Amino acid sequence: MNTDGRVKTERPNVATSFSELTHDAIELAELQAQLFALDVKETSESTKTSLILAIVGSCLLLGTIPIALIALAELLIEQLDWSHAVSYGVATLVGILVSAGILATAFARFRSGLSSMKRSREELSRNIAWIKTSLRSRASASTAAND
Repeated sequence: MNTDGRVKTERPNVATSFSELTHDAIELAELQAQLFALDVKETSESTKTSLILAIVGSCLLLGTIPIALIALAELLIEQLDWSHAVSYGVATLVGILVSAGILATAFARFRSGLSSMKRSREELSRNIAWIKTSLRSRASASTAAND
């Protein structure tokens, strides 16, 4: 039997080993929950500005852009002698491009605010890897002890 240089006085107790592993896993889960709560708090603080910007931008688009687009279409009709359909189509395209630019900026800021959640994801991955390793090593130790 391989004892890794240690003298084994008794056979390993499966219930004790499983109890210790369960205790460690519960402690890791509690620490993971605390880290997640901290990351959520930091993320909400950092994304607050981008959310406010998105709301303000949306309100401005809903309130003033339609009027500006109608004015643009009328300008195209009067100055370039375009048809109503073409002028309003171009004005619509301009409106779509402006709103896409504002929303892309808001999305980029929101996404950069979510980077603080990376810490929780990395820690969770390490904890899951540790649990898997512990289960494997304890399973192989109990198999070797039974042989």
